[in-house]
Amino acid sequence: MDQGMTRRQWLSRSTAAGIAGWLVPRVAGAVGNQTSSDDYNVYFGDLHNHNSVGYAQGSLSRTFEIARNHLDFFAFTPHGYWHDIGHYENNIENKWLKGFEVTRQRWPDVLAMVRKYDDPKTFVPIVGFEWHSTSLGDYHILFPTLEGEYIRFDDLREFQKFAKMRGAILIPHHPSNRLGHRGANLKWLDSAVSPVIEIFSEWGNAEHDRAPCPYIRHTEGGRWTRNTLHHFLAEGYRLGVVASTDDHLGYPGAYREGLAAVLAPELTRTAIFDALRDRRTYAVSGDRIELDFRLNGYLMGRELPYTRNRQLAVHVNGWDQVNCVEILKNNRVLHRDFPMDRVPTTQSWNQSVLVRFEYGWGPWPALDMTRVCDWDIHITLTNGVLEDFQPCFQSGPLDENRRDCVLAQSDRHLHIQSFTALRQQFEDISAKGVVLRVRGGPETRITINLETPTRISFSQTFKQLAESNEMLFTGDFPKESAMLHRLVFHDHWNTCFTVSDEDDGKSVNWYCARVVQANEQLAWSSPIWVERRNVG
Repeated sequence: MDQGMTRRQWLSRSTAAGIAGWLVPRVAGAVGNQTSSDDYNVYFGDLHNHNSVGYAQGSLSRTFEIARNHLDFFAFTPHGYWHDIGHYENNIENKWLKGFEVTRQRWPDVLAMVRKYDDPKTFVPIVGFEWHSTSLGDYHILFPTLEGEYIRFDDLREFQKFAKMRGAILIPHHPSNRLGHRGANLKWLDSAVSPVIEIFSEWGNAEHDRAPCPYIRHTEGGRWTRNTLHHFLAEGYRLGVVASTDDHLGYPGAYREGLAAVLAPELTRTAIFDALRDRRTYAVSGDRIELDFRLNGYLMGRELPYTRNRQLAVHVNGWDQVNCVEILKNNRVLHRDFPMDRVPTTQSWNQSVLVRFEYGWGPWPALDMTRVCDWDIHITLTNGVLEDFQPCFQSGPLDENRRDCVLAQSDRHLHIQSFTALRQQFEDISAKGVVLRVRGGPETRITINLETPTRISFSQTFKQLAESNEMLFTGDFPKESAMLHRLVFHDHWNTCFTVSDEDDGKSVNWYCARVVQANEQLAWSSPIWVERRNVG
């Protein structure tokens, strides 16, 4: 990180180095041009984010510092143009028009920032900008090089032609608005430049109209059935899926607002773009769930010739208890796996466990206490080894001078600097956190030492945390509090299974995987298609 190593640099030197090994191996007897599990790693990033270059908030430099601290790749996509903007109540269109002019003037600064932070195999920044359309829906463009031209287009076909000539990608986002109200009009889709669609962001979840996380945070609320992913797939569109934040506080990778996951052989711009074009992608809502989904050994995103017998393989590593993993066929659940129902045994201690530390509960808004609470946190393990960790830093409150970051890390210690407030919160949640994946046993002890907001410490053994969570209070009511969550055993955060299916091939089939965690965090795979049987 800017104050030390990035999380990925640390992982490359730790016991968790190289995450490709968890991928499901090839299915025996499968044929075709498959890719072995050793060829790909999973990388997480944000492909859609905003700040004050445009009409959102937060400085350009702060945005890139935050992205570099905890993401593998990042596309800053300033608001670029709205070709069919109207005249609205209170002249609010002026906000957008002024923002587009800021983007035009600051475009050289955007390019310079991308070049400054470019660090292949450690962090990959991507050039892009956003294009609005009332009638056709919104897109953001991603350029495959460190160069990118900011041009205003009045015609989507011209924009697509421009993208194609430059090897760029256009991603439709918040698609489930109603058509004519900035919802996606996929009759205009060009799959050559739009191989994936953004199905989750701070807007909500576009999987289907009754899915968790509805569209509730904007004036254009609600999800139109005909503009959901399930409807698009049923109509025959072949799209991979990603998520990204669309955050307007300049906080890339904000927790619970969406992340894109790509399967790529290395962390380079070329490899990321190859994965996007090949639909080797999946979407997560917040937790960086590791998801591998294959059909007859083929990765997500593939289009396969007809075969009657299909073996579907799924492997999931979650960051909380995994309540359910579902395989869907043609938008209907084909199979459900319930890791939450497994009963841990004494042998469960032989595998890694998860422990989540959350901090930042404070006085609710009705008390009119909007103070910012600074946190200086040391987490220490005794008789245990830290294998991996996931930061859960959210976007609010906006602060140009404070940073959420891991200042130091080792296989037994994390030092976290953070800040919380009940202000500018996503879904009114003020708590931030970190999840640790630890190799230990019942006598492993985790100790939390706070330097601020007050000097205080407490500790628990894993045996104690297996039975109950524990709270930490920084003072009398209404001072801020924190929580060590109950342990999650390997039986509950990891699952691997196969399911067989047969089909007569009268129509095209598509298969997807969906993961639901106990903390309501989700993951969705890109589909795998199997063509209809050729009876000619």
